[in-house]
Amino acid sequence: MLPLPMAALVSLTITFKLDRSLEYIQGVIGHALENCAGGSSWPSMPIIGALWTQKVRRWHDFIVLSCMRSPFGRDKDAVAQLIRSCFSSFLQSSSSGSDIIANRGVGALLGDSITDQGLRLPMAPGFVYLRTCRTFHDTYFVSEVILKQVIEWAHKLANGWSFNGPPQLKSGRTPLSCAASMAHQVAMLGGGLLCIAGGPLVVQVLYEDTLPTLLLSAREQSLKDPGPVSSTLQGYAMANMLFYCGSLLWGADRSSPVMKLSFLSRRPRVVRNHMDFIAGVLDGHILLGCDPGTWKAYVSQFMFLVVKFVPSWLPDIKLDTLKKIAAGLRSWHEHDLALSLLERGGPQAISVVVETFL
Repeated sequence: MLPLPMAALVSLTITFKLDRSLEYIQGVIGHALENCAGGSSWPSMPIIGALWTQKVRRWHDFIVLSCMRSPFGRDKDAVAQLIRSCFSSFLQSSSSGSDIIANRGVGALLGDSITDQGLRLPMAPGFVYLRTCRTFHDTYFVSEVILKQVIEWAHKLANGWSFNGPPQLKSGRTPLSCAASMAHQVAMLGGGLLCIAGGPLVVQVLYEDTLPTLLLSAREQSLKDPGPVSSTLQGYAMANMLFYCGSLLWGADRSSPVMKLSFLSRRPRVVRNHMDFIAGVLDGHILLGCDPGTWKAYVSQFMFLVVKFVPSWLPDIKLDTLKKIAAGLRSWHEHDLALSLLERGGPQAISVVVETFL
């Protein structure tokens, strides 16, 4: 049983006489029916698919894909499982810490569902994610799931991979470097999935709320006492993911006319708020719930990435905030990074830089 407007649309379109010369109508009808079904609270797409499969059997795979999108708009558990499948398919199929565009990892993530003969089933989780991410209603939930997956996989990588992980990491000469390389790829994958699904607003919430809340909250039972390597990789991965999301969305140019766009013009305020949070923790006014090793790795890596790749973000930060962060870095013996941070803080920070040499 379908809602009346949708039933009328199906009745109208299903009476068309279709042959291969009119195959383009599939794109028009299919898109219209998908939008109607996606906006309805009733799970309508399976019914539409059953009717259309009887009408045009060669559209079977296309209809299966359209019907498959239906659960992800309503079921959070299905969304969480899809995200977990994206991470596991990419990481468990990669045999080394090679670049993220390596054929094995990306091939397993996105698959080869689109061929010369059309759509081919079954489909890889990354392809399904790209097809369904616009139907996710709760993108903040998606952000939390992705961030937790990044942390969990960093923990697994630090502890010698999972049982089904690549044996090369266990027997290679430089397992720690491989784990660090893969943790970087985990962060890039997480950042890409988040930006595609959530867009500018979710990235802003990630900077201002999601990640600070996670750092302030107590560690989960499964990740308590993770060990120094695991703590470091978790902080490293979180910093990379946050930086990747921000740089992908906002870029590095402060003077570009594009920065007048509303979501880009928020960058100074969002980054400033996050830097104020970091300074507040380093100054002792905010208490952390995460492991100290995770926090140290997170701050050091995030500051390193900002200083090296997007120094144009720093002049928008308050001088007092930069001074507190630099003092915290010096307490960790990161003297060069602290000095570089102040040097790129604009004219307001010049006097502080001079003071460090006196």
